[in-house]
Amino acid sequence: MTREQLAMLKMFDRHVESSAQQELGVVAEKTDIQTSIGPFKFLPDYRITYPRIIIRALGELYEEYNKNFIPLAEANMEWKTDYQYCYRIKGLTPINFAVQVDMVGLPDSFLQIAEDEEISQEEIREILRMRIFEIENSLAMYQLLEKIFSSNGQNSFFKINFRSALSKLRKKFQKPIALLAVTEQKHQAMLSSEFGKQAGESVSDAEVSELSGFDRFFGPDDFRKYLMENKGRCDYLLYARTSDPVSRLKDPSLQVEHPLLGDPEMRKVIKANVLTFNIDSPEMDSSRRINDTKEYQPRMKMAFPISSGADLFSLDFAEFLLGGKKGYATYTGSSRLSSQFRSYLHTCGIDPQTVESGETLLRCKPAKCAYGCYGHVVGSLNDNKFRGELRNNMRQREGGYVVQPEMKTPVIENITNGQAYTYIDRNFLLFTGGKPHFAGGFRSLMPVDCHEAKKHRNHGNGSTVWAEIVA
Repeated sequence: MTREQLAMLKMFDRHVESSAQQELGVVAEKTDIQTSIGPFKFLPDYRITYPRIIIRALGELYEEYNKNFIPLAEANMEWKTDYQYCYRIKGLTPINFAVQVDMVGLPDSFLQIAEDEEISQEEIREILRMRIFEIENSLAMYQLLEKIFSSNGQNSFFKINFRSALSKLRKKFQKPIALLAVTEQKHQAMLSSEFGKQAGESVSDAEVSELSGFDRFFGPDDFRKYLMENKGRCDYLLYARTSDPVSRLKDPSLQVEHPLLGDPEMRKVIKANVLTFNIDSPEMDSSRRINDTKEYQPRMKMAFPISSGADLFSLDFAEFLLGGKKGYATYTGSSRLSSQFRSYLHTCGIDPQTVESGETLLRCKPAKCAYGCYGHVVGSLNDNKFRGELRNNMRQREGGYVVQPEMKTPVIENITNGQAYTYIDRNFLLFTGGKPHFAGGFRSLMPVDCHEAKKHRNHGNGSTVWAEIVA
């Protein structure tokens, strides 16, 4: 990061740290979404509009993200037909059709600077790079995404863009598109949370189309039966939902049955027709796994990779700890941090001494096979408890970890009711017609005094209030 870019990043952080007050309106509940979870709270009178320069900068990062899947896809390849629908040109430039970008919320004061073009698109792109938590390549809860901001019979910004993108894919490849849950746990969870079905109920193709935009929904047994009846041929593009069940995300020691991905014949068919880079063999070495990967982050300078906690420390300090001298503060060497980690922190605009002292918190998260906040460890590097928790989590989870400085999130007070919220922005981008398209986003606002906000976990739960982001 250049000196000028670092100055721009610090300017952005000043906007984040300045609390704001605004008339956000009354919180409403969305009750017409067919799901086992909810209802969902939103602010019908508060809408955030991103200027075009922000959208273009996000698009550039999206394209860079896709390019960084080249080595990840190559390592994951098993057959020549793998991911054949996931490339712009066969064998070149992987395309993640849809992504969710979770990032520090963009305060209105910063959006105004961007709107007035007081800073360049390149400077904005580098600010966003350093303030993105992660990019996910598998969207979920389509009905929620489409309906929460629709009203009076008018489709939401997301629904218009998402349905259009699905139609373009169907036309391009002359195939319908099916959702595929690769485990029975995921199948049942999706029936309940995404289609509002009770145990034992099924969902028709018409309902799938109406509620999600896809043409069909396969569970593992459904898909195997379909292939048998269709003589082994798959006539659908597959949008695969392959994340582990929540029970295993919480406890990685739990074993999950993989009736599809554990069968090489089934896995070959799936990888040949899938639209998502997320298909692993259950026996595959962690270095080749691609599901829920964050390995793109170090390549994009968004995070620092570690295979053990020792990778954060200088050799002298690591030997000091291994020698049984546990007192962090008693070390008298020049630096506790490794030169590589110090260099990464400078790239982020962070003084390494503030990390050593514990003033700057760190967030460590699994590099693969986990999403959301599962497996995350947040704390001060000079805290024995934090370091012990990181060691324990890394023993339980394969594939190493990535580390980021914990990012501050802005606070806004709703003048309507006096409630203060901390917030992040969750944006959706689609790749259609050979280029990125912004499909809208959600501003996720959590009351500053709620348990999850205090634990640095901003996600969708009963306390969360949503606001729409448009272009």
